[in-house]
Amino acid sequence: MAPGPSATAVQAEQLRQAGIPLGVVGNAYQLALEPAFLAATDCMWWRKHPEAKALSCPKYSMHAIPSIKQIRLPTMGVVNSGVLGLECAKRQGATRILMLGFDMAGTHFFGPYTNGLSNTTPHKRAVHLKQFKTWGRENRDIEVFNCTEGSALTCFPMARLDDFLRSFPLAHPRLSGDLHSGACEHHAEDGAEALRQTA
Repeated sequence: MAPGPSATAVQAEQLRQAGIPLGVVGNAYQLALEPAFLAATDCMWWRKHPEAKALSCPKYSMHAIPSIKQIRLPTMGVVNSGVLGLECAKRQGATRILMLGFDMAGTHFFGPYTNGLSNTTPHKRAVHLKQFKTWGRENRDIEVFNCTEGSALTCFPMARLDDFLRSFPLAHPRLSGDLHSGACEHHAEDGAEALRQTA
């Protein structure tokens, strides 16, 4: 879950109750109870959110920060926090990832930053979109569905969270804290239909 305008605590709670591990990106930690991990690339973000360091979950950045685990992507260099979140989920064993709060437009669920952090410019947003596309191309064995309605991020198939939640008990009989692969193709044109086929 990223901290886009569409992200809500209700979504986070739905996933928690379904037993689906929820990794969070940046300020999305404020919406989730007991996240599986927290990913934030920027050093300045960690400085502005010292309370995030106190979370008991694994915490990741692309930079060397005390008490934060550093992740490197040799083929991509430094990437935005959303891509870092995808990489963290993969390294925690996820074979299917649902994306929430990845609007890639507007600011955040709480509005623009007012604490000195910079808000994403259109130019930087375009760079971020390319980074997602590159990550997806390099990780075709990971199923990724964008469940953010109206998202400007189109390199992953779209799906509805509700459709996935309905299929989850049948597609995933063991709620062990792991994300399991199903029959969906990474390049499926219709995420909701792919989920129905999995169930």
